[in-house]
Amino acid sequence: MSFKRFNFALIFCAAICAFAPCVVSAQENDKVTESDENWFYGKLIKSISFKNLKSVDSKELEGVTSGFIGRKFSDEVFGNLLDRIYALDFFDEINPEALPGDAKKNTVSIVFSVTERPVVTRITFSGNRQIRTTELKEAVSLKEKDIFVEGKMLVDERSVRDVYLGKGFTNARVTASSKQTPKGVEVNFKVDEGRSTVIAKLDFRGNKVVSGRTLKSKLTLKEAGLINKGAFQESELEADKQAITAYYQNLGYIDAEVIDVTKETAVNEKKNRDELTITFVIVEGSQYTFGGMTFKGNIIFPSEKLNSFVKLKTGAVYNQQKYQESVMAIADLYYENGYTSNRFQPIPMKDTNNKVISYEFHITESVRSHVESISIKGNTRTKEEIIRREIPIESGDIFSKAKLTTGLRNLYNLQYFSAVVPDVVPGSEENLVNLVFSVDEQSTTSIEFGVTFSGVSDPDDLPFALFVKWQDSNFRGTGKSISASSTIATDEQSVSLSFGENWLFGMPISSSISTSFSHSQNTALMLELADNEDSLNSDDYYMDYERWVWSLGFSLGRRWTPVWAILSLSAGINGSLINNVYDEVYIPVDSTIAEYSNKWGWQNSVWTAFSIDDRDINYDPSKGWFASQRLTWYGLMPFETEFFLRSDTKAEKYFTLFNLPVTETWNWKMVFAAYSGLSLLFPTSDSGIGNSSKVYIDGMFNARGWTNIYNKHRGRALWSNILELRMPIVPGVLAVDWFGDAAVIKDSPYELFTNTGISDFYFSTGPGLRFSIPQFPLRLLFANTFKMDENYNVTWENNWKFVLSFNITNK
Repeated sequence: MSFKRFNFALIFCAAICAFAPCVVSAQENDKVTESDENWFYGKLIKSISFKNLKSVDSKELEGVTSGFIGRKFSDEVFGNLLDRIYALDFFDEINPEALPGDAKKNTVSIVFSVTERPVVTRITFSGNRQIRTTELKEAVSLKEKDIFVEGKMLVDERSVRDVYLGKGFTNARVTASSKQTPKGVEVNFKVDEGRSTVIAKLDFRGNKVVSGRTLKSKLTLKEAGLINKGAFQESELEADKQAITAYYQNLGYIDAEVIDVTKETAVNEKKNRDELTITFVIVEGSQYTFGGMTFKGNIIFPSEKLNSFVKLKTGAVYNQQKYQESVMAIADLYYENGYTSNRFQPIPMKDTNNKVISYEFHITESVRSHVESISIKGNTRTKEEIIRREIPIESGDIFSKAKLTTGLRNLYNLQYFSAVVPDVVPGSEENLVNLVFSVDEQSTTSIEFGVTFSGVSDPDDLPFALFVKWQDSNFRGTGKSISASSTIATDEQSVSLSFGENWLFGMPISSSISTSFSHSQNTALMLELADNEDSLNSDDYYMDYERWVWSLGFSLGRRWTPVWAILSLSAGINGSLINNVYDEVYIPVDSTIAEYSNKWGWQNSVWTAFSIDDRDINYDPSKGWFASQRLTWYGLMPFETEFFLRSDTKAEKYFTLFNLPVTETWNWKMVFAAYSGLSLLFPTSDSGIGNSSKVYIDGMFNARGWTNIYNKHRGRALWSNILELRMPIVPGVLAVDWFGDAAVIKDSPYELFTNTGISDFYFSTGPGLRFSIPQFPLRLLFANTFKMDENYNVTWENNWKFVLSFNITNK
């Protein structure tokens, strides 16, 4: 049944007649007046609802009608509303009704009584033998239980045929039909696949300089074989012609051209397919050399500087790609310095006798462009000033591409956004530009949890520790950071809280305060007194003690963001109260334990750190490097027991090995990552370092997989190295990695530098899954550990270990 538009005034008169009994019941009038019939004109529309909905989702209708609620009723408004509803193609009949929205008729409620179109009960395909039904179903927009719309079915008919064309079935025919049943509509797509068309041979005519094999490698179209199906797509033919021309031009043959493409078809009855031979007819021309580039109209930058951006040397074979890169580099030089309105016109000058091509580069310089406005889009949670303060350019400033790039890097490093897209649009005048930053916010609340092996020796104790951490790095959109964490194990329990701020006094000055409380059960080497002389008890060398620690820390930092890197300088102070509880009949060898025996004592430290960060994105880099140095001095008061300096040096390097497009939305990318960290402890001459203050291999972040030596060997020097191959599976979400670790622990820095051999290293390697979401920085690793002797013979542990770790972003 087709829709027919009828006079809505008559419809509403009928609606009023239906409503008349309510009016008559008031016994105020015996008949409806003309003014009563049109009472709804000029009234605010309070609500719009639908009756008799069965398959159509009312929420889908709300998206159409919500824009009319609150508007005054008029012929134009009601006509637009009907147009929107008719355009949905959901209903066979639509009957509107006007009802008072309140007792005084100050508002109107519109109710549509509808008769829905039938639903799609079944979608079938017939005649498809070469392509699976599931693949064809994915290509159509109609789905079972959808409202049947004939227009959609016809569009899907073309979509199914496009699937066949993409597979090389150029003779395929698709016919869509529908059948009404008591339950709804059954849709069938009848396919006549015909013979498939494959490329049997790619040939070239006129090529003398370049071999046909080389030219084939430049084409998207491929011959049918064991690996390639050889599907022919007409749309790729033009792109391949351009690829051949571009290849010749990069070899200096600037006049090269594909003047014709011939196609010959042969029928292969045995394989029931058309086999196509495609021949590209080429005119190569002569090879040219580059005669240089001269500049006209340039005043801002001298010709010598502009020539330094030309990537072709005079006298070298001409290369079209390098020429285009040179033009872009010159344009970028002006652009990066704020000259966005310049005009560039390179004029080629061909010397056909000597086969030389030169360029006269005409530049029309303009004044620097200024930023007229900066706008932010997409931020619903993060306050706008939090975003603006990370962009080192303001309205009225001279435009700078370098500052725009720095702002983009700063915004990504906040880890508040999954995507940041900057755009430069023309301003209200020629030399004004508007900057638009579109952001996609992501969750800034993270929960980290995991298990670490604690290496206990008591069979009644659990040999692992549970770890959980909650953090919100953008609390209520203010850029403040709040976190809480806890560790629970049989021999250790801890809880910590922290609060941080990235900006103070309108400057990139960071501050943080943190506190923690912990309890642990430990063992220490024991010294006994027997018969007035010192001796070690040969039966029991160790004593047990409990350690209680409360800590409080405060830090300040400052960031600088030049174009080439992010520089950070920070410092802080930490104070701890420590109490070691044990039976004083025992005397520990470690005097730093005895100093805190059954009483609270202070342990304080002050630190400073400096870092240089050139990574593109600090939490999931593809290129760049990072280096940092941190120095911490322990022992600020005369009554403390430990006085030593700790040095932590870190270095990272990242670069992309390759980044090859596989599909329109996914690239095969491989990133190489390298890390080295060195921790050294230097005590004063009259002070020792307690075992709890020493460094150790944890098997979770360094020497991953060596969980069996966790906390067993502590020393004053630790060198940890990591190499990784990273392959993103879902960019920004999930990656597959292969890692190799090597770590060594020594009793002193001197021993590390003078007495370290290959046999001292703990090696591990294996695959892993890495979540690169900042709020879910989990790593699932399988590690196989091994050692080497001095002759480089490898001894494997012969077992794979599962390691739960985290992505730690060094800053």
